[in-house]
Amino acid sequence: MDIIVYNGLSRKREKLIPQKSEIVKFYSCGPTTYDFLHVGNARALVVGDLIYRILMSLGFKVNFVRNFTDVDDKIIERAAKVGVDPLVHSQRFIDECLRDMKSLNLLPPTHSPKVSDTMAEIIQMIQVLLDKGFAYVVGGEVLFNVPKFPDYGKLSKKDMEGLQHGIRVDIDEKKKHPSDFVLWKPAKEGEPAWNSPWGKGRPGWHIECSAMAKKFLGDHIDLHHGGIDLMFPHHENEIAQSECANGCTFSNNWVHNEFLNFGSEKMSKSLGNVITIRGFVESFGGEVLRHLLSSVHYRSKMEWSDGVIERALSEIERIHLFAVEIKKLAITDRESESDILEVAKIKENILKELANDFNVPGALAELFSMIRLINREYIASSQEGIGQRLKDSILGVLSLMDKATGLVYENAQEILEKVGQARKKISGADKLSDDKILSLVEERKLARSTKNFKRSDEIRNMLLEAGVEIKDNPDGSTTWSYK
Repeated sequence: MDIIVYNGLSRKREKLIPQKSEIVKFYSCGPTTYDFLHVGNARALVVGDLIYRILMSLGFKVNFVRNFTDVDDKIIERAAKVGVDPLVHSQRFIDECLRDMKSLNLLPPTHSPKVSDTMAEIIQMIQVLLDKGFAYVVGGEVLFNVPKFPDYGKLSKKDMEGLQHGIRVDIDEKKKHPSDFVLWKPAKEGEPAWNSPWGKGRPGWHIECSAMAKKFLGDHIDLHHGGIDLMFPHHENEIAQSECANGCTFSNNWVHNEFLNFGSEKMSKSLGNVITIRGFVESFGGEVLRHLLSSVHYRSKMEWSDGVIERALSEIERIHLFAVEIKKLAITDRESESDILEVAKIKENILKELANDFNVPGALAELFSMIRLINREYIASSQEGIGQRLKDSILGVLSLMDKATGLVYENAQEILEKVGQARKKISGADKLSDDKILSLVEERKLARSTKNFKRSDEIRNMLLEAGVEIKDNPDGSTTWSYK
């Protein structure tokens, strides 16, 4: 199936055509490992994983590289504060990041390179840029000469001369042009450093991704992904140094996910409005975070709110209640050819949505249309059972959504229990134990049976304030749930 991608380079929707038949060479900028990741970081991670899954579900083989930046100014600063070696500090948070990735149901990429393990390739690429006249050395520092690359700005559409250098930032007198950027930094005391032809030092940020992409994917790749904040200068600089060093196009397609906003502000550590992945997962579960981040198209800004979390909980519950119920249905001859055809059409529509610029929300809408159909005609029906062909088709749709989006889980009952616990947290009902809730429900039943309606109402109100709703059923039983 053809895949249409909104290409950030052309600002157009284009067909994704891999250079090598059905193998897609795909690079996604990974995290800088200096601290626990926040939920804004999680959006880029989840989008990269969705692209990977969708490509494979549509029949492509994918060579997927997602890096770890473990050599960086922020890492060095944070390590100095806690008094540990920067590489030891970064490795600690690589390990923490891997734990977060697992909780978000991310598939492992083909390669997960670290900057510290790619130093030979970084130094070699810098040397090529020097040999070709695209870079220069000043006092042990290597800088990329931006005016030597006429296409600079083709991704971000920024005019190099219109960046108002010297007004927005202080001009570095060492540079031949204000836009020139660092490829290699001289060593400073207490910082990690490697030997190079220009003296001991470490790489600049931008060259790191170019070298890691080249090492594992070659000079020319099919698809590059990252957050919209990386378009300039990071991705722009990647293009400049890669195309000058390699003598060819760096990436045919560029995909950028939009920001996750928190309180109408972009979520970032500098703003202080940060929720870590770890903290969210411990409270509500990684399944909830993955779902809410997937429920809005990657090119749309996402506003973080309690309502977004509640909607994700409701959708997860709806999907997995359906999964439990459909598996329980006995096999009978109850099925119609029109329903079989409708489910097959829904599966085809899901694939079309996924191939349409990775439209996961569109695929979810198709899944819910199937759930409505089957709930109405088979699960909610007074008759029991379902035909084998229809049941197999339904399970096939659930399996496709599992593989392509990671939003449908085999252990449906366990997911439903997690949803219940998450609702308990949101409502504040976690202040009451389940035993205490049951005890109050029983006390209320007794009060009602003795016509003590005042006490019955008091208990109902007490439970409501704690986030617990109770329901008196026609058969005389009483059930309860978290709001």
